[in-house]
Formats: sequence, C-alpha cells, structure tokens
Amino acid sequence: MKTKIHLIAIFLLLGIYAGKAQEWGYVNTLTGEYMRKIWTQGLDTVYIVGENGLIARSTDQGETWEKQHFLTGIALNDIIFIDYYTGFAVGEQGAILKTTDAGETWKQISITSTSNLNAIAATGLDNIWAVGDNSLILHSTDSGETWEQENILSVTNIQLTDIAFRGNLGYFTGNYGTIYKTENYGVTWNKQTLVEQADSDISNTFYAINIMENKIYMIYHTIVSYSLFYTENQIDWNNYEVGDGNYGQIALFFLDDNQGYRSNTFNGLTTGNSSIDDNGYIPNIMTTTMGEQEGSWYNMDWDWQSIIQGQYPNNSQYLDIRFVNDTLGYAIFRQTLLKYPKPIIYGKINHLEDKSKLELFQLSQKDLLIKSQYNSIKAIDIFDISGKQYANVKWQNPLNEIIISIYNIPMGIYIIKSIYDNNTVSIEKFLRK
Repeated sequence: MKTKIHLIAIFLLLGIYAGKAQEWGYVNTLTGEYMRKIWTQGLDTVYIVGENGLIARSTDQGETWEKQHFLTGIALNDIIFIDYYTGFAVGEQGAILKTTDAGETWKQISITSTSNLNAIAATGLDNIWAVGDNSLILHSTDSGETWEQENILSVTNIQLTDIAFRGNLGYFTGNYGTIYKTENYGVTWNKQTLVEQADSDISNTFYAINIMENKIYMIYHTIVSYSLFYTENQIDWNNYEVGDGNYGQIALFFLDDNQGYRSNTFNGLTTGNSSIDDNGYIPNIMTTTMGEQEGSWYNMDWDWQSIIQGQYPNNSQYLDIRFVNDTLGYAIFRQTLLKYPKPIIYGKINHLEDKSKLELFQLSQKDLLIKSQYNSIKAIDIFDISGKQYANVKWQNPLNEIIISIYNIPMGIYIIKSIYDNNTVSIEKFLRK
C-alpha cells in the first residue's frame, strides 16, 4: 500500500510540473545555417530552406536533421509540399527544385527567367504558382515539370513577396502596395486597393498572406510602421499598427480564424537595450486570440538568457514562424531555430547508490538505454502504474547493455522489470519524457 501511495504522489507532482507554462528553446542541430522558410508536414516532419542552397528535413519534430546544400551559393526562399511525397522549393536566380520522394532527393527545373523567386503556392499538382522579382509570375499545370510566365502586371518593376490559396480563392502581394485576387484558381486576377496611394512608394509592401476559413490576414509595411490588415468579407478591411519604424521584418502565421502568431525583431539600439543581435535587433514572438479581444497581442514565454548570448544573426531580414497545432511550433531568425515547447534535454534518468541496480538513460524521444554492471539481462517488461504492459522483450543471449524503442509509449511514469540471467529480478521506476 505504501508503494502505491508513493507512486501516486510522484504522479501528481509530475502532473503539476507538466502543467507549467512551456517556453521556446534553441534547436542546436542547425546552428550556423542561414535559414529563410519553414514548412511542416503532419505532426513530426519539418522542412527548412535557406541560404547556400540549404534544404533540411527533420522527421522527429526538429530533434535531429538531415541536411543538403543544393545549388551552392543560391539561396532558397520558400518551400511547399502538395502531397506527402511531392514538394517544391524556389529561390534566387529563378531556382525551382522538385522532390517526389519526400525530400530524399531534389532535381532542378529549368526556366527561362533568372529573376529571384520569393514564394510558391498551389491548389494541386495541376495548379502551381510562383512569384518573384521584376513582376515575375510563373504557373505550372503539369506537376511543376514546365512553367509558363503569366503577364498579369502592367509594369515590370514589382517585387512580388507572397502568394497563397485556399480552394478557389487566392492572393499575391508585393511592394508599391500590390495586391491581386483570384476567385477561380488563378484563371483571372483582379487588382485590389486596400490603401489609397499605396502604389506611390516602393516601401509600401503587402506580404505574409494567411487565408483562413472565414478571415484573411496580411502584413503591410511602410517606411514608418507595420500594420495587420484583416477582413471577414473580402471587401471591408480592418487594420491596426503592430510595429513602428524600430521593427525589423514581421512573420505571421494563423492556425485558424482567430488564433495567430507573429515573430519579429525590434531595434534595441534606439532604446539602449543590450539584449540585441549584431545588428541591434531583439527577437520577439507574440500571440493573439482575435475573437476574444479584437486586435490584441500577448507576449509568449521567452528564454531571454539565450537571446543575450548573441547567437542571433547580423541581418534580421529573414525570419519565419509556423505552428503545427496550438502546442507545437517553430520559429527561425535567420541563423537561429527555435521550437515550442522548449526541446527536452535527454540523459540519465536515475542516480543510483546501489550499482547492482539498473541504470536508465533516455537517449532521445525514441530510445531508452538500460545498463546493468553486474548481471546480464535476459528479459525486460515495461508497465504503466495501472499495470498495463507496454513492452515484453527477451534475449536468447543475455546482455549487459540494451536499447529499447519507446517511441510508441506515451509520456508518463512506468515500471521497468528486468530479469537477469541468474533469474533474479530488478524493478526500477521510469519517467518517460
């Protein structure tokens, strides 16, 4: 009875700990890369593209990464996947890359233009669009194998910044206040005017399009401020300032009509703040629930000590933020990759005075190392505190050191029963992180 009460007490304490506010934290495995854009695929897979042809893929929520550097020296600005296997990346000098094996390999698609491509979007493999500098608009109807240039704009000096679709509805944006809209998958595009005389200044730029089920959001930048524009009927647009001239770039991501996130950098040199990167910018992440308090943003928890360490880039132009759901997200500030919640630091689980007992090491989210110094292990059973069995593994030749996959075991408290080669038994508690 005492053992049972003790286990329940541990469980309750852990429940209290797990309920504490989560924080953002560094993902150190991509340190030193110059990143520009994030794409998430399902719950576990994350892609990042960036400078020097960087394409990075993680299949374990950002814990480990496989990296490629395609087209050395050419930066990649955006990435999408249309299905699990088929994806595209676009970048400088007209670079278009395609994968049909979930990012294992990529091939370059040839086009005639050498203008930079800044964004890509699609409604399916038969309707893919990419936009870039010098008013460049490309369209593919054959899974991205060939691309036709669409002459939609009347001038050729527009830097197009973003494009997005939701069903038949699509928008693309650019500087000089450029916004175009389609309601028929891009068959026709019509110019939209959200700000009078916005087309008179190159710095008046719309970007960061989020087309949700019932609302549309965009960021608008002028030389003196940043504003969030949003609409519910695609006719009447509301806006409010979300940053003044001290802000660097702003990235925007909405999970649904009302729940949104933004990342930005703030020029700390103007305020004498020392928590800055090499260019004087303080990285920041904020969230909002538009439906509860219209137009309000709230700071998320942040590990400011990490920011002070000076690991942020000397160019704050490139940043992005993307959430998988309301409990898992990623943000990049060019050279720095952050994850929410803060990544778990795995290591030794128990600290034993009696060396005849098992030593437990959680190596990753997937693997548990079990060691015995004096006896060889011939069988392992893992139970939760209710008695449900999660693992039963046996070895014909007993071992002193084994690794067990725990990927399908939920987080919580477990009991590990080890049977040694001399038929003695050891019991250890295990906290699955």
